Amino acid sequence: MNTTTLILIYLGVALVGSMIPFIRVFFAHFHNLIHLVVSVCLEGGKIRLYPDGSGQTTGDTPAFKKALISYAGYTVASVAAIGLFYLATKGHYLWVIYLYLGLSVLALVLWIRNAFGVLWSLSVIALLAVPVYFHYQTSLPVNFNFDTVLVHISIFLASVLFVQSVICAVQVCRQGFMSRKNPKRKAALVQTKFIPAALLGLILFGQTVFAGYFFALNFISLPFSLDIDLSTHLLDAKDVIWSTVSGVLSSKG
Repeated sequence: MNTTTLILIYLGVALVGSMIPFIRVFFAHFHNLIHLVVSVCLEGGKIRLYPDGSGQTTGDTPAFKKALISYAGYTVASVAAIGLFYLATKGHYLWVIYLYLGLSVLALVLWIRNAFGVLWSLSVIALLAVPVYFHYQTSLPVNFNFDTVLVHISIFLASVLFVQSVICAVQVCRQGFMSRKNPKRKAALVQTKFIPAALLGLILFGQTVFAGYFFALNFISLPFSLDIDLSTHLLDAKDVIWSTVSGVLSSKG
């Protein structure tokens, strides 16, 4: 199975998972971690991750400056997703895992201070560290190819981060059009009064659309005129998913 097919499969998995309550929260913090690490580096404070999938920093910063810092965080998260896909498509799967694993450890040691955030960080560190550990073991009790596991984890990680970047951009853009008194309007990017919140939301959304096109153009061969190979990759992804579902259903039967 080629890399493009794997990317399409895991983009679909990340999108579906983002609609399931518990998994949605777990996935959302992959994006939040990068966004908030950038924010805390620029404004100080600590990081808090919450069970509803949101997160915040404790730094005391004026609303306008905080909005600019928040914009930088969203931008870096989108660029990071593109960067991870680049490494994965070049075959540097271990680097994808090393980078996110290192960031998770650094954030846990320096900035994350609430119980849920610590629990989430420890679970992610364990999930990423275990296959890396077995990758370097020369003798294993079972004959299992952990290199293949690392390939799937790296593409899955990049897919989750990319999907969450798009979802966050849509949410922030929607909040930009809400009334300031609306309790759902929580994103720091739309709290400032110096720049219209709707404009900031549209800028972030437009930037994300461009990132999506750049991703499609460079990683799944999709220019403005649809690539004829894309239909083949989609059919391959559909066949893999269908065979997996059929196997599960037949085993239950």
